[in-house]
Amino acid sequence: MARTKMAQRKTAQKLTVTLAGAAVFAAISAILTLAKAAVPFPLVPYLQVDFSEIPILMAFFLFGPVAGSITSVIQWVFLNETGSDAPLGPAIKFAAVISTLGGLWLGGLLYRRIRGSSNHPSLAVSLILSSGIIFRVVAMTVVNYAVLVYIAPVFFGQNYLAFAKATLERSMGWSLPTDEMVLTYTLIFTALYNVVNLLVAAIPAGLIVSPIATSFKHITSGDTWLAKNTHS
Repeated sequence: MARTKMAQRKTAQKLTVTLAGAAVFAAISAILTLAKAAVPFPLVPYLQVDFSEIPILMAFFLFGPVAGSITSVIQWVFLNETGSDAPLGPAIKFAAVISTLGGLWLGGLLYRRIRGSSNHPSLAVSLILSSGIIFRVVAMTVVNYAVLVYIAPVFFGQNYLAFAKATLERSMGWSLPTDEMVLTYTLIFTALYNVVNLLVAAIPAGLIVSPIATSFKHITSGDTWLAKNTHS
């Protein structure tokens, strides 16, 4: 009975810490969004390398996929309330973030399955980041194709492809005579953008989280998600 109560207390404590952490990092993400903490991606300037993803990935690395998902949902709601391109822009952003979290989680799961009896932190980090990149790029290629070809023109009356054509020709100095060429280059450059955006968010988030892993363990009687999936 005592062990059961202790286990229940630990579960309740973990849930409380997770929810509190998600709320805190969602607030930080909102502040960065309001501050417009982003820089244009040079190849496609209308795409913004967004630093508001850093707190979301910090929540994920500290508390795990539940906290990361809650933080991303709160960001999506916030963008719908404050963004000028709602609802399509926030939905695309949410798809990018949630596919990233799913990929990172599966990368950690894959590492735990193949690591054997010894730890290989470099392999773990490589698998987690690679999985996040692959999932984000694949998911967002599908999403952007659907938006450019079908969703934007049919449901919103917007010719995003024409806007992409004008942007690419202006930024690259190219002539793109067909819609197929515009679509191909837009998807390729958007994939590169997603790789850069993930790395810009994930690397600082991981570097910030790693030094506080010991303190986190003292507070919660457990390791961070990142520590569990790279050292255990």
